[in-house]
Amino acid sequence: MTEYAVGSLPYELQNIALGACFLGSGGGGKLKTSLKYIDDYFSANKEFQNFQIADLITDLKDAKPNESGIVVAYMGAPQKMDEIKCPDAVCEGIKKIMDYKNADHIDYIIPVEIGPVSSITACLTALKMKMTPKMQNVHVLNVDGAGRAVPTLDLISYTTNAHVSVNPTFLCSENENENKKPPEAPVYHQIKLEIFGDKKPGAVFSDDMDSGAASKMESLARPVLNMAEFDQRAGLVMWYFDNVTKLKEDYASVPGTLTFSLEQGRVIRSMQSENWEFSKIEELFKSQSIYPAIKENYPAIREMCRGKLISATTSTAGGFDVGVITIEDEGDSAHHYTIIFQNESLILWDSNYADPLAMAPDLISYSIKDKQKQYVFTNGDIMLNGKLNEDLEGTEIIVYGIAAPEALTESDKKIMDKRKDILSNTNADVEHNALPEHYMSILNTVGYYGRCKSLKE
Repeated sequence: MTEYAVGSLPYELQNIALGACFLGSGGGGKLKTSLKYIDDYFSANKEFQNFQIADLITDLKDAKPNESGIVVAYMGAPQKMDEIKCPDAVCEGIKKIMDYKNADHIDYIIPVEIGPVSSITACLTALKMKMTPKMQNVHVLNVDGAGRAVPTLDLISYTTNAHVSVNPTFLCSENENENKKPPEAPVYHQIKLEIFGDKKPGAVFSDDMDSGAASKMESLARPVLNMAEFDQRAGLVMWYFDNVTKLKEDYASVPGTLTFSLEQGRVIRSMQSENWEFSKIEELFKSQSIYPAIKENYPAIREMCRGKLISATTSTAGGFDVGVITIEDEGDSAHHYTIIFQNESLILWDSNYADPLAMAPDLISYSIKDKQKQYVFTNGDIMLNGKLNEDLEGTEIIVYGIAAPEALTESDKKIMDKRKDILSNTNADVEHNALPEHYMSILNTVGYYGRCKSLKE
């Protein structure tokens, strides 16, 4: 990891990447990709090294009703993200949405989820947009739409809970001429996606805002990643907010997650440099100064299992890295734990029991006692050529379960009930297809059809 001045912006972004790695539940882009991403950006834009993290991030409580925001990310397989050097593809999408909305500026870049690449993309996009006329005051909003990393758009709160339109959604490729010399202009491939439908009589939300809209957009967007011009990854820009205070509504977002990632990253860095006890992450997680304020989001963290990292396999298809991680119990070579992932870790199994130890939406995060003292890894980071990196084989691993934020676990009926006073013609007595059901759908794709088991039980 490149050494930057303590407290400088790139130093603190490294800390965000470290913290987001642990909080991403195995996904959100590889840690090593995000650290290289930071290095590449600041080597080309040295003037931003003098910025402070406070110059970049704004808390949701400080957002005003007349301020706007756009959600940004990279979409695709983590193994295909390694060559990202700057957020140009995302910035191109922002320009398209601003043209579509006749907006001459936006106030906030909004992270889609927590993750090393996802969180850093939002931060570097804001820095890049500051170079645009009328955009010098753009900041990153200290929220995200999941409180973890997620494999599909329908697991994000912005449409499913906040009921914000998915239209338009832009997917932009990387610059084809990136390695060519000027004056050749950048070449981006861009696709605009929209869902059309009428607002049904008696309905609260139109089709592009209902809880199934993100699922439909996911179905449209995924095939784009298979096109040669996109090569399994794209800059994703969607969810335009003309009033970001909508994110203050119950379950519309998960607040405070960027600064929590920052503090978690500072703890991990101190473990790396000061020889902290490897097994103390659970205690350190709760010891952070801002944990009392964030405890509502993450009410429980516990060690689920530990052992030796034996094997891992992955394959890339349809914009996903899909695979299995196997852990051998410390005291019993016949006893194994298994993590099943689709980009993100979705289920943790114990070979001695029929029911999973943990499952999404709860976070499944792990720490590995590697020789380099990196300690935190995503599922992509432990892989090399589709299998476990040999340097990590046989190393000690501790797997943690972290109870998911309420925004991911509460039914749409409860959300609607809490908003009866601000909604008219609500169908609050009807159970809508909300986030818990979307999570069960993604669990079904990896072969699990049991009940959803929460760590809060």
